Amino acid sequence: MSLALDPKRSIVVEACAGSGKTWLLVSRILRLLLDGAQPSQILAITFTRKAAQEMQARLQLWLRDLAMGDDDFVRKFLAERGVVQLSDEQLQRARNLYKEVLLAQPAITISTFHGWFMQVMQRAPLNAGVMQGMSLLERAGSEQEEAWEEMLEQMRKQPESIEAQHMLWLFAECGLFNTRTLLFNFLGKRAEWWAYVQGRQDVLSFALDNLRNDLHVDMDFDAVADWGLCGNSEKIFFAFMHQLAANGTEVQQGKAGELERAWTDTAPALRFKQLTPLLYTQAGEPRSFKPTKKQAAEAFLFTRDALFDGLQAVRDTLVEQQAYRLNEAVLYCGVAFLERYQALKQQKQQMDFSDLEWQLCHLLQQSEHAETMQYKLDSRYRHVLLDEFQDTNPLQWQILRAWFDAAVAVESQPTVFVVGDPKQSIYRFRRADARLFGVAREYLQEHFGAETLGNSITRRNSQPVVDAVNAVFCEQPHDFEFVEHQTYQKELPGHVLVLPLALADQLPSPAGGGGAGGEGLSEALTLRNPLTTSRIEIEEGARHKEAEQFAAQLQAIARDWSVHELGEARRASYGDIMVLVRSRTHLAVYEEALRAKHIPFISSRRGGLLDTLEAEDVQALLMFLITPFADLALAQVLRTPIFACSDADLMCLAQYMPASADEVKTSWWQRLRNLPEPSPALQHAADLLQRWLALADKLPVHDLLDRIYFEGDVIARYSAVLPTEMRAKVTANLHAFMKMALDIDAGRYPSLPRFLQDLRELRDSSDDAPDEGKLGQAGNAVRIYTVHESKGLEAPIVWLLDANAAKNNKDGNDVILDWPTHEERPLHFPSTPTKPRAANSARRCSSWMPPSKPAKK
Repeated sequence: MSLALDPKRSIVVEACAGSGKTWLLVSRILRLLLDGAQPSQILAITFTRKAAQEMQARLQLWLRDLAMGDDDFVRKFLAERGVVQLSDEQLQRARNLYKEVLLAQPAITISTFHGWFMQVMQRAPLNAGVMQGMSLLERAGSEQEEAWEEMLEQMRKQPESIEAQHMLWLFAECGLFNTRTLLFNFLGKRAEWWAYVQGRQDVLSFALDNLRNDLHVDMDFDAVADWGLCGNSEKIFFAFMHQLAANGTEVQQGKAGELERAWTDTAPALRFKQLTPLLYTQAGEPRSFKPTKKQAAEAFLFTRDALFDGLQAVRDTLVEQQAYRLNEAVLYCGVAFLERYQALKQQKQQMDFSDLEWQLCHLLQQSEHAETMQYKLDSRYRHVLLDEFQDTNPLQWQILRAWFDAAVAVESQPTVFVVGDPKQSIYRFRRADARLFGVAREYLQEHFGAETLGNSITRRNSQPVVDAVNAVFCEQPHDFEFVEHQTYQKELPGHVLVLPLALADQLPSPAGGGGAGGEGLSEALTLRNPLTTSRIEIEEGARHKEAEQFAAQLQAIARDWSVHELGEARRASYGDIMVLVRSRTHLAVYEEALRAKHIPFISSRRGGLLDTLEAEDVQALLMFLITPFADLALAQVLRTPIFACSDADLMCLAQYMPASADEVKTSWWQRLRNLPEPSPALQHAADLLQRWLALADKLPVHDLLDRIYFEGDVIARYSAVLPTEMRAKVTANLHAFMKMALDIDAGRYPSLPRFLQDLRELRDSSDDAPDEGKLGQAGNAVRIYTVHESKGLEAPIVWLLDANAAKNNKDGNDVILDWPTHEERPLHFPSTPTKPRAANSARRCSSWMPPSKPAKK
């Protein structure tokens, strides 16, 4: 530890979870300050705002303790951080650090990568060509949708353009959904695309030339016609056909006749297509032709294999041509989409995270202002601390590398402290590359004289949990660097439980067998009536069984288990349990199982706020306030817990007809105001709604909602009618809806119709839809988080849910990137094909194929 906290040394620390990495990093900052480093010279970068805030709060708390503690406390505190001999001067300096840090201008920089990038960009020269004065677009879903619509409209106006022709081909070949997925995935990899084509004048020609070289494809070659006209193909084909007919079974002889007719009755260019269903199964696999006892087995198999080798060569060529054609279309349309998106952001004076990373990378590496920017960084920061480095992406590392290289060139290296754990890299979907940890370690060792330290001892887990972790990681490939973990909690009881794998009942399906001639027997398929019988999903059936096991086991834990807290044992409760899931896709199945067992739980759904019942109730109320004649909206509002009107109340409104109506249809709102003897609930609703209608066009949306929540006693009324396990969740969602009124356009628009229109757009957006309310401690309830959301949280009992689910990516509509860690740019930038026509049995192009189907549970 004394070496890790030495302010004059560069250090790389690889430490396991629960080993105190954050404690070590903040202690390093404190030692730097104690050693005389100015606050403005310290740069600490972490991955999330939450982690940065935690780091800042812990540092200020420690400095405050040093300022206010007695001498013995200060000496003990610093001795724990490697300062054994503390002089009186150092003691006084330690006490003054709190004031110095609070008053320092500039202050210590503790930020995320993107937060720091924004600070650096603001110091760029005005003529650097970077986006100055831009607002940072954290959620770009609505802008991307707008760019998509504008691009399609432009193509509709210019149907003869090459981009429009490629888009039509994509629609015909892949369908609208897959085409959208491909192009939006291309847009998501825009930073990698810019890195791939940087410095190229004609980016499309460059990319397509590389693609042709990678595939070794000749787009002018007609492999199908060539095979049909080839004399050698004909010779092998008829040799195999004669072997089937001679001494073959009745089925084989019939197959030989079919093959002969398909060849002789078909034009040469169409023979391949005509013969394919006779020689291959619907799954695209070669039919199982086996020699009989009367046939010469060696000659039969040799001829059969020669025939299928020739056919496979044609199929491989078709796959390569299809892959090239698809990539050509995706590149043309993707570049057009990207240009439209960039132009739209430019018009709105906005930039996103990819713009930020790429522009800063270019500014520090290749622009004429690179030396100026590198000098500014080098003269400002003398101590760099990088937390959670395993979550760094290639562009972020290149930005740091450009700065460090410049410092090495003038022998003015800052001290660098890197801490992380490659095993905990869980942000691959954000382009993080855990391999960069090793690259940075080697670089800092070579150029900064950095020491490498490791810590495989956790303070968080008991020995049985650590043993389970060791068992999992020891099974990884030999080139995976792993040191077995140990724990300080040797005496702490622990337990690892694995439920038996849930298997669903198998559904009857057509059976096919491979006979001598490739034929198979089929069972009769029983069709269900979709109007009377629901569809049974095998995977969902297994998941429902797993959910039942899960809920039953949680009940057993709360009934029978004990946990240790502060050295004492106590009965486990639901509040001790944290459940982790990889995604929320099937979370509703498990939540339903918990409700059935009356187990309290709290969870949050990303992007699901506007779909919750309580948020829909508030939206119906706001809709009524701008359209009082909307009877359906009013009916929903009256039935909410805010007013709790009964069915009898609604029937009263439906049947009441004012005497002055004169056969003219009246709205429910008019009837509610004119009811001669309304119930207390209806009278209460009429009074409050009348008051809120008068304010709807006068108050900003947030102020209006605040008034509604207060006068309608909304939170308390919802809580009163909900079961215990749902109260915290609904309360958090109601507060989140209120906060959203300030988040949308920074609360600048008081117009209620505009607010509702924004809500409709957000609800339709997959990226920008607001999340459900954040939940903290909510009493005795199971907490459910995604793995990413739970980072940094702890619990006595942790459950990994749905751990056997395989990633289901049948379409493969994504970009394949090959970006080695030592390269400045990706080596390849292709897109995977979407169900290529002849790709089912491709061998040579397997890297271009969609992933295989997941194994059954």
